[in-house]
Amino acid sequence: MNYTAGRYVVSFQAVRFYKGVRYHWMICCEHKPDELVAWGHALTQELAEAAAREEVTDLYSGLSHGGLVASTSTSNRRTHTRPNRRRVMVGR
Repeated sequence: MNYTAGRYVVSFQAVRFYKGVRYHWMICCEHKPDELVAWGHALTQELAEAAAREEVTDLYSGLSHGGLVASTSTSNRRTHTRPNRRRVMVGR
């Protein structure tokens, strides 16, 4: 789904993630549609739309400079890095 918000084009995409779905949103400039201005994801389509709408407002007001926007879900504050694992040397 895509829509135009003034100088920006906002698009949404549902992506399967583990056992559920994650909703990605992307904001591009209208005159440079191949260049991402801001992006993020949320657990529901409604949260993704709200986050994208808020980011467009922030871009217009100069409060945001674009880039990856933190997840909108407070219950899902996970990083995408692997946890530190201890390596154990077994018999040499």
